[in-house]
Amino acid sequence: MLTLSQLFFSLLLPAIVCGGIYTVVVYIRAHDGEKTSLLWLTAVAIGIGYIVGYLGIERKLTFLPIESIHWLFYFTLFALFSSTYWDFSGWRRLISQLIYSVALPRILLNSYFQYTWGTLEGIIWWACLSIGIFIFWNIVKQSFSAIPSSNTSIPFVYFGISGGTALIIALSGSVRIAQHAGTLTVLFAAIWIITIVLQRNLKSDSNSHVFSISASPVVTFLFIGIWMNGYFYAEAPSVSIILLAISPFLAQVRQIQAIQKLGDRKSIFVQVGLIALCVSIAIIIAVVRSGFFGEEAY
Repeated sequence: MLTLSQLFFSLLLPAIVCGGIYTVVVYIRAHDGEKTSLLWLTAVAIGIGYIVGYLGIERKLTFLPIESIHWLFYFTLFALFSSTYWDFSGWRRLISQLIYSVALPRILLNSYFQYTWGTLEGIIWWACLSIGIFIFWNIVKQSFSAIPSSNTSIPFVYFGISGGTALIIALSGSVRIAQHAGTLTVLFAAIWIITIVLQRNLKSDSNSHVFSISASPVVTFLFIGIWMNGYFYAEAPSVSIILLAISPFLAQVRQIQAIQKLGDRKSIFVQVGLIALCVSIAIIIAVVRSGFFGEEAY
């Protein structure tokens, strides 16, 4: 059972910090010509908010990471640095994405590479995970543009995915890792709510609250870090993790001509509905696997 202090420092305070930064970002961009150079500040809001939550959960900063979860702090810093050039540099962005995709599994799963997997098995896992991370990263980037920018659906979608992640990992028995996912959940919830409120005060065609691709490193690093910790160190169901990872890809359903004919509002409803369905199935699988309905159901 989490104490009030833990709830404040891991959930409420990160949401306040993230929401405050995001609000300032929106107003600056709305009243300063919506400069594209400021797009990366959305990533700053998420990254700083998560760092506050990380410190609230872990209570201290481990300068030499001992556990896999300790790397999430440093991954967030790397992602924030990368977000500063992610909107403007094509080759640099691609090279960085390839390097990060290869490096993340090796760093997070060091104990598996050293003590569990043999050489061949380790190489296979490394290759598969690196490819998976690269693909998921592109899914995240594409989802930002697939969902209409003037809509609040983008933060809502990732609010749902991170909330599903927290629940699935909690059902798998790791409250600590679930707390990290919970911190991510409240960050997206704060951005979603603030976007709804501020949208009324901004121009109807304003793109001030858009999730640009500069936010993709932070979003990708945090989700990948939490999912890999959840699967390898908390035994979260692999099918549930895979469903969560591919769920943002369903935003591409809006490219289907028949869906486009439904109009903006209905097509967005279809997009969000399919993603929510995918996340719901992932949660149901985790609930059944946890033995909630008895071992016979599992």
